[in-house]
Amino acid sequence: MKALSIFAVFLLGGCSVRSFYPTIGGVVGGAAGSIGGPVVAAASAGAGVMVGEMAKGNADLEEAKDTIKALSKGDVEGLIAAGLGEQKGFVDNAIDAVMDTIKLVCIGLLIWNIVPIVYTRFVHKKANNGNSPKAV
Repeated sequence: MKALSIFAVFLLGGCSVRSFYPTIGGVVGGAAGSIGGPVVAAASAGAGVMVGEMAKGNADLEEAKDTIKALSKGDVEGLIAAGLGEQKGFVDNAIDAVMDTIKLVCIGLLIWNIVPIVYTRFVHKKANNGNSPKAV
């Protein structure tokens, strides 16, 4: 069940995975440093967060570098492509919100139907293990 909830957090997250880099870095750093005690764990968790922030920022730097390259070369198509990716209108945002809601409802419906089936199978399998006919 824990794996399903962790998977759901990453699946249903509205932001990119980049935003989780500092958190992941802090967790990994703290876990690795816990061998050395609380002080080492705190220091390595801080280092992990810094590494995660740098990894998160590198993608932003790449995007800025592409924009600057397009400006310096006079690449109009590149500038338009960079600008269009960021802009969405009210209708586009509303459609995205409706689609996200539909996805959540479909996932909830799937869970609503599958959990009782799995639970019933588990209960009957457990009950039948003690009552199976014995071979003579």
